[in-house]
Amino acid sequence: MSADGTDPAILTEKATSPGSQEVYEALRKSEERYRELVEHANSIILRWDKSGRVTFFNEYAQNFFGFSEEEIIGRHVVGTIVPESESTGRDLRPLMDHICNYPEEHRYNINENIKKDGSRVWIAWTNKILTDDDGEAIGVLSIGSDITKQRLLEEELRQAQKMQAIGELAGGIAHDFNNMVHGIAGFAEVIHQMTCDAKIAQYADQILTTAHHAAELTKQLLTFARKGSYELHDCNTHDIVRDVCAMLERTIDRRIVIRQQLDAERPHINGDSAQLKSALLNLGINAKDAMPAGGLLEFTTRNVTIEDSIAISDFQLGPGQYLRINVSDNGMGMSEGVRQRIFEPFFTTKDSGRGAGLGLAAVYGTTHMHKGAIQCRSEPGKGSCFDLYLPIIKDCGKHLQPCRKAEIPERSIRMMVVDDEAIVRSYSKTLFEMHGHQVETFATAAEAIDFYRHNHSHIDLVLLDMIMPHMDGQQLFAELKLINPAIKAILASGYSVESKVQEIVADGILACLKKPFTYDQLKGKISEMLREGHLPPEPIQEWQTDSSA
Repeated sequence: MSADGTDPAILTEKATSPGSQEVYEALRKSEERYRELVEHANSIILRWDKSGRVTFFNEYAQNFFGFSEEEIIGRHVVGTIVPESESTGRDLRPLMDHICNYPEEHRYNINENIKKDGSRVWIAWTNKILTDDDGEAIGVLSIGSDITKQRLLEEELRQAQKMQAIGELAGGIAHDFNNMVHGIAGFAEVIHQMTCDAKIAQYADQILTTAHHAAELTKQLLTFARKGSYELHDCNTHDIVRDVCAMLERTIDRRIVIRQQLDAERPHINGDSAQLKSALLNLGINAKDAMPAGGLLEFTTRNVTIEDSIAISDFQLGPGQYLRINVSDNGMGMSEGVRQRIFEPFFTTKDSGRGAGLGLAAVYGTTHMHKGAIQCRSEPGKGSCFDLYLPIIKDCGKHLQPCRKAEIPERSIRMMVVDDEAIVRSYSKTLFEMHGHQVETFATAAEAIDFYRHNHSHIDLVLLDMIMPHMDGQQLFAELKLINPAIKAILASGYSVESKVQEIVADGILACLKKPFTYDQLKGKISEMLREGHLPPEPIQEWQTDSSA
């Protein structure tokens, strides 16, 4: 008899009965099917006990992480498939301990994991409590899916959105700053022209020079924000590279060897040569700073064909023919954290006073303007490599030298100046009237419309600011054009983009001036309009202001 009083013979008889054998065989086959399903499932499946040690690791998990069953069973998840801390800096040890002790609070979690070879991956985990016959928690069943590619795409999207937001902020700051610089430079011109004192004239020159340097800094901001003015035309990138290399050879450390390998058979693109030259100079100067003891700086070009749309960094390139300009150095290189931030404005690793952190931001903006792409590859101690992709053109345009036309003497112009910045209105009236022009200034669109309605027959030219509250320059021009379809106007802007400029010109604006502009630049536009017949050579009527205005 057994301890519970049951006859062993009866137990043997039951176990060997035909019905029991069938049940046992069914259970065995079910377990085999279950194990086969779990082992070969295309998901990471593991069990771990309350202390965090792995008790089961399916075949897919073994292949994915690179650990054999013998290597992983009995080992703690932290230090094997879970790093102590994520690359973001989050400490994962408290999370794993909390999942072990309170698994019901972590039915779903995402964290960074690590393979046997050290590579990092992101896994989305679904967790289920494992209990014993008494309902006590004894461990966790975790099923994981690799979402690394999804995380990378999300990070690229976040980066693109961040760059767009920073670009909008940079564009707004640059516009306001440009207005201030415009006023500073304008009154410096006034002082320079009014004074007979050589010292005061010299000081005014220094103010003008500083203001122009500030304007260049703003231009870099606007280039990053993709709101800088630019002119597209056929240009030979090989000529641009040669010019850049010649400039660098004259200015940087002689211990740095500069090489050119210009292999592109079709180097012509539709671009702004000044912006491209500035972008390549920025890349060259950055390379120079990365090689304080000397090294090799190399510029190479080649043509590449892209068959299908591809993403390069956060740029999207469509199918077509592209020119690839490669700028590489064998300097100090960058860490991954630095490399990911290099195109952000004001981000710099240079010492204070050695850089504003706008050079590569401007390169980024120039790339967007030219509908291209740029990517950087770099490792500490192994130098850096920038690939700039630009769409090529089929035909190389030939630029004809414009014939020199006879200068037409400047005459007094009756003009309206509309600008919401008081300093710009004040300087414009003072400086323009010093040159014999008659000027009325307005702070708002409503004031300008009312005045123009009563006095448009006496006004030769309207100078409009592009960005104003309530109604921008383009909208104001449309309102004034309803009053006088023959209106002659120039638009002044702290920033503009080519598509917007073309749109405004199509509306009938005669010219666009980039702030800050000098009187000589305005004079050039007036002379051009006189030469082309947009303005009559002599005033038709004397200046009169309607008393009803």
